[in-house]
Amino acid sequence: MTSTPVVVTPEKENAKLESETSPTASTLASTSSRGVDGLSPSHASFTFEAEGVSRNLVFDDICLEEGTLAQRSQGALAAVLLDSTEEASEVSTPSEGRVYWEGFFVVLPLFCGYAALFGLQHSIKTALGLKDDTSSASHDFGVAVSVLYMFNLVFRFAHNIIFGCISPRTRVYVSMTAMMLSMLVIAVCIMILESHRLCWVVLAYSLGGVAVGSFESNLLACLTPFGHRTKHIAILGIPVGVTMVLVGGFFLMGPPFELPSTVLYLCVALGLLLGMLVLALRIPVVESDPSMPTKGQLGLGKLVNDFRQFRSWLPQLWHYPFATMVDMFTLSCFSPGVALYIYDQKTVNLGFGMTLQTATFFAAYNTTNMIGGLLGRYMSYSLKPRHPLVYTVFNLIGVLLLLTRVPLLAPLSTFLVMLGDGLVYGTVSKYIDTAVPKEFNLTALSYWLFIGDFGSIFGSNVISYVRDWVVGS
Repeated sequence: MTSTPVVVTPEKENAKLESETSPTASTLASTSSRGVDGLSPSHASFTFEAEGVSRNLVFDDICLEEGTLAQRSQGALAAVLLDSTEEASEVSTPSEGRVYWEGFFVVLPLFCGYAALFGLQHSIKTALGLKDDTSSASHDFGVAVSVLYMFNLVFRFAHNIIFGCISPRTRVYVSMTAMMLSMLVIAVCIMILESHRLCWVVLAYSLGGVAVGSFESNLLACLTPFGHRTKHIAILGIPVGVTMVLVGGFFLMGPPFELPSTVLYLCVALGLLLGMLVLALRIPVVESDPSMPTKGQLGLGKLVNDFRQFRSWLPQLWHYPFATMVDMFTLSCFSPGVALYIYDQKTVNLGFGMTLQTATFFAAYNTTNMIGGLLGRYMSYSLKPRHPLVYTVFNLIGVLLLLTRVPLLAPLSTFLVMLGDGLVYGTVSKYIDTAVPKEFNLTALSYWLFIGDFGSIFGSNVISYVRDWVVGS
């Protein structure tokens, strides 16, 4: 059978042509915009002349014999998802044009800020004159910093409501501004002006939670039109940003540099400003893309409408975030989490007569952490599609290695946990682009990250209990 080629026309021309066609053709054309990618050229073709004078809608007899267009589209999609990565890319709607590698430098400073909040909090505690003990003041500080995770969880969906009047791209600017303000509150109010009030800590960590909770899903939605490669490079900025603070930052704060933490907070704030400039000047706006809500399609109304149409996106996605939940639990509780309590002396005895300063030990630990995260995210877009739960095996093996309390195995343990994290993150991100209709992209991303964050909330709250079990009282 001879196949008829598919001629793709600009979106505006399609809209004009649809308004002139008969109801039947218009309905089929509308359906094709959502699911025709699942069909091979031999089963359907749409040919439009430039002037819109003649329009031919041709379907093979096979399509009519085997079922409706929607049924065949779903069947083709299911077959592709079970095949290789190359075949899955045929169903994927994002275009693979120019790769906007600049997205890496938008992601990086935001996660530098996130790492500064959870990795440098002890410097804030010291500045406030608080000790690591069981006093109520120490406990209150712990509650104050925990709002980071609470606001992070809430704003996975709340950004759709509170920032509902602005576009996803503008929400990215808002989230980066919130993180910049968080850094400035700590650096200026607490460190420079020496205002040692706990309310500043609550404010800074609340802003940080708003920033992280609003940032990921909106940025990923903005990058979706540019294809898998752009998003792939952008998410590599997550482990690099975290490691720049946890390794580079601690290195600069130690001898011989003895750099105060205030400088790090100010540098992160500057980096966030530069990141916003990169987004504004180097990454274009794709207003015509259906994953980018426009006026009249924002906020609570858009969110409610997406959930009313949950059958279009939730059935193929609902179970994927549970892999992220397992992943986030292992990250927050064991990488580093409990490791900080297992190796909490001035030095770490590696055995064989070797001893390292604890700071040096954790520099190596965090380096393997970054390598694992980078490798996992790099591999995730190249491997054959699998359910992300498969990759949580790496997380669980890493946890078991840490619990052996063998120092030489600790760097390997965090490498495996972060390898699993990168594989899970990249796999789910790519799957959403491939299997979820573009108009539901932002809601699907929000759902994924929201469910996954329950793992980090649970993990961060059981650290003390796991510590008592592993280390003892």
